[in-house]
Amino acid sequence: MTDLLGLSGRNAIVVGAGRGAGRAMAILFAKAGMHVAVVDQDRSTAAETVRAIEAEGVRGLALVANAIDENELDRAVGDARSALGPLRVGVNNVGNFGAHASSPVLEHGWDFWQTAIDQNLHTCFNVSRTVARRMIDDGVPGALVFIASLAGLRGSPNLAPYGAVKAGVIQFTMTMALELAPHRIRVNCVGPTAIDSPMLRERLTDESIAKRAASIPLGRIASPEDIGGAVLMLASDLAGFVTGQTVMADGGVSCTSQRPSMNPGEARVR
Repeated sequence: MTDLLGLSGRNAIVVGAGRGAGRAMAILFAKAGMHVAVVDQDRSTAAETVRAIEAEGVRGLALVANAIDENELDRAVGDARSALGPLRVGVNNVGNFGAHASSPVLEHGWDFWQTAIDQNLHTCFNVSRTVARRMIDDGVPGALVFIASLAGLRGSPNLAPYGAVKAGVIQFTMTMALELAPHRIRVNCVGPTAIDSPMLRERLTDESIAKRAASIPLGRIASPEDIGGAVLMLASDLAGFVTGQTVMADGGVSCTSQRPSMNPGEARVR
């Protein structure tokens, strides 16, 4: 069969692939014939993802690193390069609402904002630098993919830090695309809305999730594979002339005036 995606035999690194959408991305890369390095802070979940990767008949590598720490991440990326060979795809899937979700700006301390910056924007900065430098050193073309959010495009009450840094991810993507284009490295991001993930299930009640799904034109929230599929496309040769773009994998919400929100009353009581 023709390798339509052009990914078979190449090497990818997915940062934040221990579970959820990150795991789905890594497994889809493996199904496309890629060898995949998985970076996560949790060794056991990274190992679970690698077992699923290896079940597809390709090589997998589990690495433990905190993507906020550039030195730690650089060691992991170096280990991936040494074990697998030149990296052609790098994905940053690190980021979450954290403690800064479900509260208005007037209730925030600076620590809320710093957490949002570190987890969602600082990690993109670190992943792009550590992976792109090795692509350039190896003289290979490549693709970087980040995860933005619908919150980065629209006003999102009670999600100000998260929305602000995701807007930063979108702008960072465009700038990195221009800076890395001479090196034949493409940079894009995917903008989801709600993803059916452990993080979402921990934060929202089933009733709130159903309410969010009803506000999405396609009538459901995204599966991890929905987001992984968009990432796979952007990493592939099919998107070989696409760079600096944000693909909204949001079920059509960004085409409407509706905005799935996360209000304080929707949060799960724990």
